[in-house]
Amino acid sequence: MSDPTPRKHIWIEPADEAAARAARAAGATALVTPEGTDTAGLPRVGANGNRQEGRDFERYRIEREADEEAVRRDRLAVIEPAEWTIIPAENLIARGVDVIQVVDTAEQAKLALTIMEQGVAGIWLRHADVATVEALGRVLDELQPPPVALTEARITAITPVGMGDRSCLDLIGELAPGEGLLVGSFNHARFLVHSENVDNPHCAARPFRVNAGAIHGYVVTPGDRIRYLAEMASGDPALVVGADGQTRTLAVGRNKIERRPMVQVEAVDDEGTTISAILQHAETIRLVTAQGTAVSVLDLTPGDRVRVSLAERGERHFGRRVDETILER
Repeated sequence: MSDPTPRKHIWIEPADEAAARAARAAGATALVTPEGTDTAGLPRVGANGNRQEGRDFERYRIEREADEEAVRRDRLAVIEPAEWTIIPAENLIARGVDVIQVVDTAEQAKLALTIMEQGVAGIWLRHADVATVEALGRVLDELQPPPVALTEARITAITPVGMGDRSCLDLIGELAPGEGLLVGSFNHARFLVHSENVDNPHCAARPFRVNAGAIHGYVVTPGDRIRYLAEMASGDPALVVGADGQTRTLAVGRNKIERRPMVQVEAVDDEGTTISAILQHAETIRLVTAQGTAVSVLDLTPGDRVRVSLAERGERHFGRRVDETILER
């Protein structure tokens, strides 16, 4: 499984003061700026800065394979290929070099941070305007999503609701025990719906699959966005959440929508918040218990406690939170 941790070096060379201000929110770990400039509390890369060439890192321009042989392994290596390519970085990673790749766009940064599964040790985004910095922030949200705060809720009702269209999301990687997707009928409250990685005597386990629920349901995606299950499509990023709240991103391989018998599952937390989702009525559909194990919707009974995620109440506009009153039932 690809995992962008441990924390990467995210060095941003801002084009102007506005970009420098945006860099902190985007996830920069240091700014590449001249001496005497305001770095908003971030470390500075440069002469007399917190990160200095020759002391903390070496910088290399890579034009041919022979240039790679000169790269030292005992400190960070900032590499700048003569033409944009990831091959020098891959070669150096294979030699055990901690590489910081010079990039010009957020897409180049994304590629560098994920090559050879582990990615480079960091990136140096140069001459970045506000739009580029914000685009990098979205990439980092996708690659290094923060943990989700999970709490417990008590099951209050399990009610068959007849036939409906359900969405089954097949992802491009396997999910571990305890992992699933956050799904709910309301935008502020979601169940952790477990993947189909549990052995079953009647069908093979499919650890890449989350049978997520009715197509009207919301699913949480990277960057604290929510999407309708019906609109998730091949290539879209999904936010995989573990029973401990740790998260990672996997793309959707396909969204299978089929008519199936459905059941409404309702719960309430200790503060009285209602959580609701309509799921397929089948034994392979599972939620995550308070103990972090999977429980089939067929085995749920009122009083059982399960893991849920609660968000601040508010309306959503195209999946993004806005400060507006909303009542959901």
